[in-house]
Amino acid sequence: MLLMLRSFCLLTVLAVSSYVTCSPLSAQTPISIEMDARELPRKLLTAELSIPIKSSKKPQDIALWYPKWVPGSHGPGGPIENVAGLTFSDQDNNPLKWSRSPGEVFRVIVKTTPQTTAIRANIRYITNQPSTNSYGHDTFGSRMVGVISPNTVLLYPETADADKALITTTLKLPKDWKAATAIPQSAHDEATSTYKYDAVSLRNFVDSPIMCGLHYRRYDFELSDEQTKVSPHSLHVFSESPTAVDLHESIVEPLKKMIVQTAKLTGSQPFDRFDILLAATDLLPANGLEHSRSTLNVLSPRDLSSMGSLKGWSRLLIPHEYLHTWCGKYRQPAEMATHNFQTPQGTDLLWVYEGLTQYLGEVIEARSGFMNQNEFRDRVGVELRNAAHQQNRQWRPLVDTAAASHILRAGSDTWPKLRGSQDYYMEGMLFWLEADAIIRSKTNNKKSLDDFCHKFFAAPEPTATLQYSPPKPYTRKEIVSTLNEIVKYDWDGLIKRRVENVRTGYDPQVADLLGYEFAAKAERPNIPRNTFRFPAGIDHLDTLGMTLYGDGTVMDVKLGSPADQVKFSQGTKIVAVNDHIWNASVLDEAIANSDVNPLINLLIEDGEKLKLVQIHYDGGPKYLSLVRNDDKEDLLEKILAPR
Repeated sequence: MLLMLRSFCLLTVLAVSSYVTCSPLSAQTPISIEMDARELPRKLLTAELSIPIKSSKKPQDIALWYPKWVPGSHGPGGPIENVAGLTFSDQDNNPLKWSRSPGEVFRVIVKTTPQTTAIRANIRYITNQPSTNSYGHDTFGSRMVGVISPNTVLLYPETADADKALITTTLKLPKDWKAATAIPQSAHDEATSTYKYDAVSLRNFVDSPIMCGLHYRRYDFELSDEQTKVSPHSLHVFSESPTAVDLHESIVEPLKKMIVQTAKLTGSQPFDRFDILLAATDLLPANGLEHSRSTLNVLSPRDLSSMGSLKGWSRLLIPHEYLHTWCGKYRQPAEMATHNFQTPQGTDLLWVYEGLTQYLGEVIEARSGFMNQNEFRDRVGVELRNAAHQQNRQWRPLVDTAAASHILRAGSDTWPKLRGSQDYYMEGMLFWLEADAIIRSKTNNKKSLDDFCHKFFAAPEPTATLQYSPPKPYTRKEIVSTLNEIVKYDWDGLIKRRVENVRTGYDPQVADLLGYEFAAKAERPNIPRNTFRFPAGIDHLDTLGMTLYGDGTVMDVKLGSPADQVKFSQGTKIVAVNDHIWNASVLDEAIANSDVNPLINLLIEDGEKLKLVQIHYDGGPKYLSLVRNDDKEDLLEKILAPR
């Protein structure tokens, strides 16, 4: 790292022909930041930083960075575009000039005088306008609830080590607002709604969002009677509604079980205490992000009214972000484990970071009562089918969706199966489900992925001076080695086949290992439409190779399918089927009768004209389905059983 920083400084000297100081912080003197959130209801956040520097006999050009690679975003997505005011002065309030580094908008150069011992930076930030890559670590405000991501108003010296440099925080809130964060609180003045926080590392600061609002309730979970060691946990709920902070017991009890079941799964507690931050609000967009000693979660009060109302993405949010504390924050891909927020990260192993978290999060959902076994089985069926229809795997291996994560986050409006998105989440989940099934089948259920988790997530207990275990990097080699410690198998080959190689189609071996069959059936599977990632619209991917909106407009087409053969694309609109005005049931009937009449006549809109096309299909109704094989043991039952 030292060599890299020196090289960077030299290149900058050559580029701008001026001496740029890569000066560390003054020894043992923390950065201080005063955040003023009193205008958060107006979608503004301001902050004043004091950054100590080493004095010099000569003027200095000090390089400061705005966080670019914010943990959890997997890309260079720091929302610097929302900075709407930036000025610098010295410790005596004398103005200092600054400029942006050519070609690097996140890096600024502040010109100091020989008398300068501290740089004061004043930042004004516009909230509530995140980019695709800043959504989870941006700042949001409303008239009664807010979320402050500290990285949005932070500047730090170029050579600062995120684990060694310290920062102290003061926060001013609107009148009567309360705040919750994982940063230890040192003082709270209720009269002025001002909070003061202990000095923490830059990593801890950036990694600790602050949730705030007018209506607030704290739930402290009593876990001392559990046989499994569990650190103290608190749930902090904020809302615009005074009643919405009172969560139904059907929500609170599974959250407590989630904590215990996760402790049993991982066998470790890499933190001294943990804070679950939850905004039950319609004033802010649904959101979530992982952190080392807390999680950020924003959901609608409707979703949180009872466990029966908590479905789909909303249901998996809290368990998923919680599991990331182990998988992603404590155990971290080596190429993502940097010591600052400007060094580019290698994200190839996101199929572990996110894929393993996705699998474990949904397993914990089932083990703690968020979902039942039938719902988990439906999720597996949905993801197997999605993988079977994914066509970008013919040219792009799964690992490339991880390597290119930050340019794929938004998805594609047209031809999404050809381009792909962050596929490492769900296909990664299927990889780890398959790994679990292999371990169980090879050991007659004497071992499982739980044993892998105990080895992989083993962590020293936090101490009085270390509030959480620092990131422990891992490599692909360690993944293979640890899996082999559990059971000998060609894990390297499995990773190559599932993750690193291109392929045509999807081999559903995992279904057979689990005691199921994944094949085309004539009857539509009875999967509720509110199942997470259930295909939208009218789905005929398994037959005609297309999905449609209710009015007959095509949503998506699969290359090589009957719909592709007649050159359908997104926006093609069917107005009639076999001489009948468009209706979804009429198309269903035509497909059902296709073994007798394989020509389906479709009248479509072609610009301002009508056009008659014929689709040739003779396969009858087909639906790729996950079906139980009663001749084999059901491994899902064993996987999902509470510990």
